[in-house]
Amino acid sequence: MFQKILVPIDGSEKSIEAVKVASNIAKTYDGEMLILSVFRHHSLMERSFSMAGVSKRTESLDETLSAYAKEIVEEGKNVAKELGITKIRGFVRGGQIAKQILSFAKKSEVDLIVIGSQGQGDLTGYLLGGVSHKVAGLAKCPVMVI
Repeated sequence: MFQKILVPIDGSEKSIEAVKVASNIAKTYDGEMLILSVFRHHSLMERSFSMAGVSKRTESLDETLSAYAKEIVEEGKNVAKELGITKIRGFVRGGQIAKQILSFAKKSEVDLIVIGSQGQGDLTGYLLGGVSHKVAGLAKCPVMVI
């Protein structure tokens, strides 16, 4: 039933909890887990005014955020592996977070999205996080909000 399960993560407690729930579902259906971390792309103007400490090893804020997103994906993959998941792949994308999740889900033809209810974003969603609210409302497949 659920052969491809997408788990968008941002490193928050809720997103790691989503990885754990998705791992149980993947075991039940012998499904594949796709772990995705999306970093918000910054425009040239935003980068020039950023107060973030970008190291000299990277050329831009986007590269720093991409590297951090890769670390988050690896953390998610490790959690899933500890729970016995063997079919797992990780991905990093940049851009508008909800839009990238929905686009990735469509292109990858996922059967289920498991997403944390509150991530590390702002409080625009109040009860549900802004991203999880958008994904749940616009996805073409079932969405489980944790």
